[in-house]
Amino acid sequence: MTFVPKRKIKEGAPRKNFFQKLGKKDLLLPPIIIGAAVLFGLVFTQIVPPPEILSVCLKAHSLDSYNVYPRVQIFVDGKQYLLPGNVGKQPNEKGEECLKPIHTDSVGDTLHVQYIRPVQLSLPDLMEIYAYDNKTVTLVENTTAGNYVNSTLELSDYDIQYSYYSDKGGFTKIVNSSQFPPFSNTFFGKIDFVSKELKK
Repeated sequence: MTFVPKRKIKEGAPRKNFFQKLGKKDLLLPPIIIGAAVLFGLVFTQIVPPPEILSVCLKAHSLDSYNVYPRVQIFVDGKQYLLPGNVGKQPNEKGEECLKPIHTDSVGDTLHVQYIRPVQLSLPDLMEIYAYDNKTVTLVENTTAGNYVNSTLELSDYDIQYSYYSDKGGFTKIVNSSQFPPFSNTFFGKIDFVSKELKK
């Protein structure tokens, strides 16, 4: 009978998982990359800030994810007028057609607020687009014959009063900028142009 010596089985070292294989330098790499990306983002937005919403030209009509349709009535010394169908569709500095985030789709009292994300826009923002030259606004009168007649209002001759229809069941005048409710599908507002001559 021959004697066969027992082989010693060498136990392998336990397998290391992914994180155990990484060295200390490797573990520091992801936080450094993330930190650098955040720092770059902060510096870049300070050097090249995002455009102001009202200066943006939309790429296409109604294709953005945020679309609301508030109503705004226009009065001049108590007489009601309509918004023209080209509010927010003025050409930009290059002379190209520019559709603003606040615009009208047709003559009437309904606005179209459109953007790539939800935005808080209100009556003063509408006026910035409506009176884009800071001097005049165009009004539309619906005559008894059913025709639309355009007229131009010189802003320097009028004071502007804003109000909105509240849950109290009537129009509430807005006296300071913190009171402006944002546009929504249920928003119903009013802009009154009051002649300075009448106030004397």
